[in-house]
Order: sequence, then structure tokens, then C-alpha cells
Amino acid sequence: MEMLTNGELKIERKLPEVLPLRFVVYARTSTVAQAEEDKISIPDQIKWGKDLCAQREWEYCGEYIDTLPGDVEFEQREGGFKLLEDAKFNLFDLAGFYHSSRLAREPWMGLKTIDILGKLRKQVYIRNNPLEPTPPHLFVHGSNVAAEYMNAFSLVGDKQENIARSERVTSGFKNLAQRGVLVFAPYGLKKVAKIKTTPDGKQKYTWYFEPDPVKEVIVIRSYTEYDGGKSLRKICFGLIQDKIPSPTGKIGLGSWSPATIKNILSDPAYIKKVKWGRKLGSKYRQGKSYSGKQKRVFTSQDKWILEDANNVTRAIIDETQFNRVQERLRQRSKVAGRQLSSDSPLAGLVWCGECNKRAYLKTRRVKKDGHIYIRSDFIDSSYFRGLGCRRHLMSADKLEHLVLTKLQLRLNELQETDIDNEMSLREETAKTMLAGKLGQLDRQIRTYESKQSRLMELYLSASIDRDGFNKQKTKLDNEMTVLVQERTRIQGIINDQRKQREALKTLKQLLNMFVKITDSVIRKEKIHRIIDNLVIYQDHVDIIYKYGEPIDGLNVNPHPCGYYGDPKKACKCMPGMILRYQKRVSGPILDRIDIHISLRLLETDKLVGNKEKAESSRSIQARVQKARDIQIKRFKGSKFKSNSEMSSKAVKQFCPLSPECLAILRSAVATMNLTARSYHKVIKVARTIADLEGAKDITTNHIAEALQYRPQNDDEI
Repeated sequence: MEMLTNGELKIERKLPEVLPLRFVVYARTSTVAQAEEDKISIPDQIKWGKDLCAQREWEYCGEYIDTLPGDVEFEQREGGFKLLEDAKFNLFDLAGFYHSSRLAREPWMGLKTIDILGKLRKQVYIRNNPLEPTPPHLFVHGSNVAAEYMNAFSLVGDKQENIARSERVTSGFKNLAQRGVLVFAPYGLKKVAKIKTTPDGKQKYTWYFEPDPVKEVIVIRSYTEYDGGKSLRKICFGLIQDKIPSPTGKIGLGSWSPATIKNILSDPAYIKKVKWGRKLGSKYRQGKSYSGKQKRVFTSQDKWILEDANNVTRAIIDETQFNRVQERLRQRSKVAGRQLSSDSPLAGLVWCGECNKRAYLKTRRVKKDGHIYIRSDFIDSSYFRGLGCRRHLMSADKLEHLVLTKLQLRLNELQETDIDNEMSLREETAKTMLAGKLGQLDRQIRTYESKQSRLMELYLSASIDRDGFNKQKTKLDNEMTVLVQERTRIQGIINDQRKQREALKTLKQLLNMFVKITDSVIRKEKIHRIIDNLVIYQDHVDIIYKYGEPIDGLNVNPHPCGYYGDPKKACKCMPGMILRYQKRVSGPILDRIDIHISLRLLETDKLVGNKEKAESSRSIQARVQKARDIQIKRFKGSKFKSNSEMSSKAVKQFCPLSPECLAILRSAVATMNLTARSYHKVIKVARTIADLEGAKDITTNHIAEALQYRPQNDDEI
């Protein structure tokens, strides 16, 4: 402000400094298969973002990379989740996408992500829909209706483009088959690429197929053995025994299957022919099943395309032998036992409890005492693959009778139980116990929220650099996630009591309806609504209901995919998924589990091998009964009957420990953070181990073994 000569005041106004837009790139591969190859487009997407920033004078702040397909929701991808989290802390202004398909394959999924970013005052810039971004200080989510329309049109148009591309691909493969061009190399042939120069000087990519010298021998062997009378299973066992790699490169038990051999025996490429149209399936036309697999449509033989292949150098199999094999395969499908089907209501529900493989229902005609009757059995699918667990699990009639008996018993139990009173009592007890815990967690969550705000202030004031900010932010996010998950779990305990009451009522209603139904089709539908799985063990059958059945034990994977820590198969889960999955079971519940055992995937040789004779159930029962007798004698005249029932005072009385044992326990309390409860539980478990060995006193070996059954760290379940 200054005074002019005429006496007026001159006021100078400073315009706010306009900072360049902070731009980040989200890069993603199109498919999982593409992510496993080297020819991915992620570097091109990042280069586009950097070039755009240089052209528009924006500040390039980094990239977020994913290799998951576009069908996965944005916040469930590792890079997408991180982008949304950084948006909350205002680390960028504009998120760039090379194409709308990189954002999402489905329009609703892309619009949802744009809406989430908009509510966080963040804009999107899509290369195939380049809308001019609004300056950050002027941006208001929802004010630019035209931009929302254009984003929606872009996403919908991209889906239509994908559908049209899918139809073009199907049509292209059909045209190639009609021209006698083989596209994919079957087992035994290898694809050789070549560049062909056209008369006008242009280069054209072509290919041809020639026999693979090693795999060709296997194909000829399979045709010769099957033509000579061997079954598909015998051919598989021969290849497995000779340690020949399967088409997927596996060796050993389970590597070859009869289905693989049948596919080789049915492929006309070995006689220089192209077949197309037997099995069709499109993501957009046929869709996908509930399991996520592509649905397929099998067409009649008169609609197939069968032409001579002009890009296969020579045939591997003689056409006469190939025709004989096809005739035998057709005769195989006409065997009387293979034409039968069963109306068993349990089909699709049965699993083997020993190898965790699904069982399939096989129905055949059996001749016995001069009479022919139909028999249905549940067969272990691991036997089908040659893994040799068990072939016959149980006959369908016997299993159905057993299941119906158990269902009636369960209904009788529910008729006698007052569900409302029992569940109300549980609910009130849970609310009383957990109300204080919920308040404590709420206070802790508020503390962490203030820590996150303080961290953001330090970063904006340049007190810490970006690496330090990211490190501290990740740590706070992980701890915050644990607290939120724990609060959700505790609240879920209260809600689950209410849900379980309704579930038990639903189960009771379904069972009442089921016992009155006589129609077989409706009975099958109802039984699939009641039962989730049937697990057959060697000595009993477990029924897993869909409604209202509490879990008696805790048997979980340490990881969503089940391969966490597996030395042979690496897991592909994101760190956040691991943390959330492992924290489903809270610390207090873990502390109340006395024995923790981590199991690795059982090797095939150990599963099917019979070299080592295992201890019989009779000898184990005798040893356990002996230990029970020792405990009964020990607690004679007291109110206890077993070691697990001892109070902390009784532990001191009945479990005296030597100075060496006490020294080990003192060290364990300090290093393993044992609670008072787990301290006494370790002593009880050690006492039981000593009883099983017939030892009078607890030794250091017993204490050490009992400590091994405690969780070793916070990440282990």
C-alpha cells in the first residue's frame, strides 16, 4: 500500500501462487497371462505420463503399478489401494490412466473409482478421454457434469470395444481354421515363426509347425499303446513311472491324467488337420460360472470345421491308426456303465478328508450272482489323477442313509432347544464382556488418527523426507488396520450371536420342510441349501451345515492362498491381505489356544508311500488311556479329573518344577511375552506330555516341547 500524489491510496493485491499440477500414473497389464510375459506395456504407460508432464509443465510424482486383471475392483489391487491411500494424504492432484481399460473393464467399477477419487478432491486424466483438469483450488466434485458424462461414455465405449474385439478374435480363429491354418501348437509340435516379404515389399508375420523330436516319441507311444489295447490310466501310469514330463512340465505322481491323454489322442493336428468349433466360449457371450471359470458350449459334430493344415510340415501319426483310435474312443463312450447317471442328492457335496480332494459320483452296472444291478459310489478324484489316496470312499446309498439319519437327529436337537433363550443368554454375556474392550479400541483408534495427522503436518513442513514419511505412514497404516479389524471382529461377535439365532431358526425351518418332501428333485435342492460340504474320513463322516453351526476347533491357513512359508510354491498375496487375514483371530483368542501346530503341504511320496508303518490306533488309545488313569489317580479326592481342569493354585500343588525348568520358563516369559494364563497352560501341557511318557516328574524336555506349541511370533497362527 502506498500514497499517490493526488492523495489516493494505491492497494497492491498479491495473486495466489499457482503451483503446477502434481501428476501420477496408474499402470496395469491387460491380463494375468500378459503379466507373466516380458512384453508388457507398463514402461510405455509410464513414459506417456512423463512425456505428458513435460509437455503440460506438470510435476511428475511417481507411478502405481499393478499386474492384476481389470475385473478385480480397484481398491483390491495393490497399486490401486496405495493410490487411494496416498490420495487421502493429498500427495497428488491428478491421476493419469493410459486407457480407460487400465482403470477397469466394467464401467460401473471405473465410475466408482472416479467417484472415490473425486470425493478426495482428486481428478482423473484418461488418454482416450483427455478432459482439461480444473485447478486444484477450484475443483469441486460433481460440479462438472460434462466431464462425468464423458468419463461414463469412455468407459461404456471401452466395454463395447472389448466385446467387439472378442467377436473379431472368434471370427478370426474361425477364418484361419477354414483356410487350414493351425494357430496353437499341440503337445508334440513346436511353433516356428518367420517373416515373409510380400510382393509390394511389406513384411508379414507367419508361422509353421514341425514335430518336436522328444515329444513326438511320447505322442507316438500314446497312440500305439492305446491302439494296442491299453487303457488311458495304464498309459498315464507308464508315463509317470518313466518320469516323463507332462505338457505342463510336471514330473511324478499326478503329473499325467487320463484327460490329458484323451486330448492328445483326439487332436487331428497329428495327421495334419485343423479342427475348430467343438467347444466354444466367450466371456461376453457365454459368461463365467460362479467359480470364475469360462463357460463352454459343446457343439454337434456337423458344425465342426475340419480342414487340411497347410502350415504343418509333416504328420506324426498315420491316418489309419488315428481313425482306429477315434473309433475306440467312441466305443469307450458307449460302454453301458458310462451311459448311466445317478440322481443322488449328495452329488457335488462330497470331499475326501484325507487328501482334501473333491469326490465324484460314479454309477455303473455290476453283475453279481447272475443278476445285474446298478451301483453308485463316491470316488476320490486324487485316484483319478493317479495320486493313489483312496479310490472308493463310500457307496452313495450308504452315505445318503447316514446323512438323512444325522439330519433327523439334528432336527430333534433343535426341536428340544429353546433357541431364543439360549442365544439371548450368549448375547448378553458377550455384550457385557466386550463393551469395555470396544471403548478401549475406540480410544486407541482416535490416538492413531491424531498420529497420522501429525505425520502429515511434518511432511508438509519438510521436517521429514518422502522416504521417511512413507516408512512411518506404512507402519501407522498397518497398526491402524489391526485396530480396526479387531474392533470389527469384536462387534461382529455381538452381531454374530443375533445372526446365529436367525441361522438356527432357518436351519430348523429347512429341516422341517425337508423331512416332509417326497419329490427327489426338490429334496436334492433342499439338501444343497442345508449342507455346505460332506467330508469323508476313514472312520467317520462330518457334515458342514450352511446355517447356525458353531466351529468346534480352529483350523486355518496362515495366508489367503494357503502357501505362506511354503518352500516349494510361492504365494502371490499382497502384504495388506496377509496382515488382514492373519489378524482375523485376535490376540486374546490366540492366547486361549493351547497347542499351535504349523503344517506344510504334504509331499506326494509321503502321502502314497507305504514303506513306513504308522503307529496303530489301538496302541495310541492304550497310551492315552494310561495317561488318563494317571491323572485320575493324581486327582483322587479333589474336584479335578484331568490336567486341563487345574486352577493356578492346583498347578503349584500338583506340578512341582525343578530349578532348571523354572529357568527355562523365566526366559520364555521374557522372550515370548507369555501371559499369566499361557504360563500356567504351558505347565499343564508339559504335565500331560510327561503323563503320556509315563514320567513321574516334569523335565526340561517336557517344558521345551510345550513351549514349541505356543505361537512363535505375531504373524503365526
